[in-house]
Amino acid sequence: MKLRCGILMLMITMASFIMGQTPINVYESTVKIEKQTTHEYLCGLAEGDQLIFSFESEKGGKIDRVEILEFPSSSQFADYKTSKIKQKTISIPHTGIYLFRFTNNDPKDKICRYSVQRIPGNEASTKFNTTVYWKNTKDTIGCKTESETVLITDTLISNLTDKVVNIHALLSTKSNKMSFSYTLPSQTIAYSYYIGVNQAGNKAFNDATASLLRSASPLVSVIPGYGPLAALALNGTSFLTSISGGESVEYWITDAANASLFEAGKSFKWIKQGNVVNDFSRITSPLKGEYFVCLKNDNKLQSIDVTVKVTAVSLRQRKISRPVKKYVIEHKQVPYLKN
Repeated sequence: MKLRCGILMLMITMASFIMGQTPINVYESTVKIEKQTTHEYLCGLAEGDQLIFSFESEKGGKIDRVEILEFPSSSQFADYKTSKIKQKTISIPHTGIYLFRFTNNDPKDKICRYSVQRIPGNEASTKFNTTVYWKNTKDTIGCKTESETVLITDTLISNLTDKVVNIHALLSTKSNKMSFSYTLPSQTIAYSYYIGVNQAGNKAFNDATASLLRSASPLVSVIPGYGPLAALALNGTSFLTSISGGESVEYWITDAANASLFEAGKSFKWIKQGNVVNDFSRITSPLKGEYFVCLKNDNKLQSIDVTVKVTAVSLRQRKISRPVKKYVIEHKQVPYLKN
């Protein structure tokens, strides 16, 4: 009961305050609204205000539409085909900017007069600043898709040689030497080789392959041709290990001219060489042209099977077109209040 009485007294007090207030003039103007145009006016109002709005068409007859909106689009009042609105009172629900819009769709101009007044809802809002100010802002209003050409660099893995060759013994009626070539792809950045004798040498490579597949990330493991030699060429972990004990082979990595000297039994130069059960290495120079693997078996009676693998890593550049979204930025002015 006490609560109801308190609320009733508060309402009576507020009503008394409002009724006892003299309307505060906010704006008054006589404007020419040209044919088929719209005239707009903005002002700020406080929550609880009583807006008093008057309008009269002084020349040109009725106007098509008169609207009052809480900016930007919440309608508070509208009247159509009117020539006069006298002291229309509207309770303001929220503090904010209010838009007064006058639309003239006729083929002739109109002269109109209107006024805006407010009765503050409480004493605190008596000095409310109704002026609307403007500031510049940027706004993303949409985007458009354009085609853009970009240069893509692919890393390619090429297995240049992967074979097992039999080399006869020193005392055999057949030659105990063999050579064969490989050609590096253009834009090779590094390559690597593996040489292994008999089952021991072949097993060492297979063990490295299995270890690499177990440890490599799924992204790497699906790259075509990726294996221990590709990892070695890319300066990564290849899991290749050297072994000792067993039949060995002499080998040389050289160019075409020196490979011919090797076959002729003359002195020659090489890039890499060894006398091993197995061996592997990364080569970063030279990286263009044709090269040879030269092999020799010094075992007098026993032929050997030699596994030879060569893998190159090269780069390929290509142009592709892809859609690119470009956002459209609009510079505009927006209204605001300083209260």
